[in-house]
Amino acid sequence: MSESDVLREQARSKHLAGDTVEAISLLTQAIQKDPRNTMVAMDMVQIFIDIGELEQATGLFNKLPDADKESDTGKVLFGQITFRNLAAKTDGKAALQARLNNQADDYDAHFDIAICLVAENDYQQAIDHLFEIFMREPEYKEGAAREMIVTLTNMIESNEPELARSFRRRLANSMS
Repeated sequence: MSESDVLREQARSKHLAGDTVEAISLLTQAIQKDPRNTMVAMDMVQIFIDIGELEQATGLFNKLPDADKESDTGKVLFGQITFRNLAAKTDGKAALQARLNNQADDYDAHFDIAICLVAENDYQQAIDHLFEIFMREPEYKEGAAREMIVTLTNMIESNEPELARSFRRRLANSMS
């Protein structure tokens, strides 16, 4: 394991323990030791996403080589950035939940709350909202719920293969 990878692992531990400042410092050291290790930059993109610095996350992500953007990790990062940006354009989870409490068949609210849940990495609840739409109104916005189910399933497949398989089975069963 290279020195930059050791620093990456330490940074990950620090970030998960809540010491994001130290994690960023360790990643900065790692990139200085090995500027070609693009995994360090990808780790930094993840931290920026986690702390809500979407502009910085997007800017750094866009500087990555295409091969890294197209990697499994790159696709996950791109998905997270995309869903965080989409969630920021909704009314917010609390307001959407209030709408659903008043009108359970508000498919726009179900769809938008699913986006917010994906942005929070709560894939199971997001899928439940999407299936609520798909089962009751399959042609909602020209099949948007089904399309989002497929997109979400593909996005999480590399990191959560079992969950992705369960979503695929659920979709296949609901279509038969």
